[in-house]
Amino acid sequence: MDERSSPTSRVEASVSGPALGIGAVAQRLGIAVATLRSWERRYGIGADGHSPGGHRRYTSEDMARLEYMCRLAGEGTPPAEAAALALSGGRGSDADAPRPAARAGGGGTLPVGRGAARRSGQGLAKAAMRLDPAAVAGVLDDAFATGGVVDTWDELVVPVLFGMGRKWAESSAALGQGAHGSRYVEVEHLLTYGVSAALHRAVAQAASEVGEVAASARSRGVVLACTEGELHTLALEALAAALAERGLPVRMFGAGLPRAALVQAVRRTGPAAVVLWSQTAPTCDLQALAMLRDAPRTTVVPAGPGWRAGARDVPLPTPANLRDAVRMLAGEP
Repeated sequence: MDERSSPTSRVEASVSGPALGIGAVAQRLGIAVATLRSWERRYGIGADGHSPGGHRRYTSEDMARLEYMCRLAGEGTPPAEAAALALSGGRGSDADAPRPAARAGGGGTLPVGRGAARRSGQGLAKAAMRLDPAAVAGVLDDAFATGGVVDTWDELVVPVLFGMGRKWAESSAALGQGAHGSRYVEVEHLLTYGVSAALHRAVAQAASEVGEVAASARSRGVVLACTEGELHTLALEALAAALAERGLPVRMFGAGLPRAALVQAVRRTGPAAVVLWSQTAPTCDLQALAMLRDAPRTTVVPAGPGWRAGARDVPLPTPANLRDAVRMLAGEP
């Protein structure tokens, strides 16, 4: 047999570059090598060729099929059906792919709650439990693009995050662990990072769609910052994305901005409003509010549960949720 017509050479010739070994493929997909071998054995989806030594070699076509299967599985399609769809080349028919009924509770699932958008909620939860960042990003990007930031936050992100919290608490209690129980913490971190990254992408997308002309009409914008010592930023990032979606310029200072630095930033930029976020009672900073209230023509908005937990009488209106904050800042009815 001519070397150019051997199975191995045909595999190498079908890709733009060398074919990948099973370890590299598993790393790219974020799954175990054993899972790849199981899929090939059970569902017939895997490598089309092998090296002269008998090792699996995955072409770009193999990778495309496996990536599609991972995405379908992350959205809730049973593995056998996901493999069949990937092998059939039906990558353009996601909407027709069968989906199982949503389940809440134990095992490898998250209780996402009745308020979640069921298909997306289960897909996001399963992707997080599989530690699949690409699938997490895909679900979130689609949801933010089609449903908007506020609705996606309320109906998808918050229920899944609460479900993650309940899962973590239940597993810690079952294992007899305290507040530092480690099970599922890695899932929570991956999910939180995925949400944060998707919100940043939503801000960038909104900025490109709104354009400089629309943004310049409200150039004073809004300053967003956490109180000194406060490190929880996710809800503030959601507010930044929701305001950017409405064409309102935002200056995000993020976690733990020192009080004096925040006051200086507000004086320098003269924003229309400044939102000061406190997640927990110890970071509630009434002195910072008092200093900010001296800024001329700037509305000061304390936001977050820390204000309600840490002070009896917050001297300014506090939004109840993301939708309420957007109404206050964007002037929506």
